[in-house]
Amino acid sequence: ASAPAPASTPALAPESAAPSATLPPAEPTSAAPPQDVPVPETGRWIDVDVTSYVVRLMDGPTVVSEIGPVAVGAQIDTGAYLSTQTGLFYVNSKVADLTYDAPFDTYISHWVGFDADKDNGFHSFLKDAEGAVVDAATGRVSNGCIRTGDPEAVFDFAEIGMPVRVHW
Repeated sequence: ASAPAPASTPALAPESAAPSATLPPAEPTSAAPPQDVPVPETGRWIDVDVTSYVVRLMDGPTVVSEIGPVAVGAQIDTGAYLSTQTGLFYVNSKVADLTYDAPFDTYISHWVGFDADKDNGFHSFLKDAEGAVVDAATGRVSNGCIRTGDPEAVFDFAEIGMPVRVHW
């Protein structure tokens, strides 16, 4: 999982291809207990539930839209580079363009970066050069990014600096 650079063909870390399947809810993959992640009380923010594979676009305590199922990291909270970490993050980048992922010869679009340490963010399911989805797997299948079938909704809702809460 990696954030595209603003260049014309940004480099991305590979997102491994996996069979298209929805997996059962995840259990922690580290010895650490799941952490309590603060809930933003006001303003717009994005909620990611790595147990139920759901992204919620929020306005204060109100759910504006719910998107799911989504893909999350095959690893959760391990601290590894290829892991979805839980915690409170902030949107730090946005790139709408179809972006090439050289190691796996796939593309993504509608990048919304939020975890700069692990280069994780929201993006489309994996696509081909024409923008057609080639891997719509959900569950615990990514290298840490949140893959969604409605990346435009997340992209349009997200603003630089917006809180992103990732939790069990």
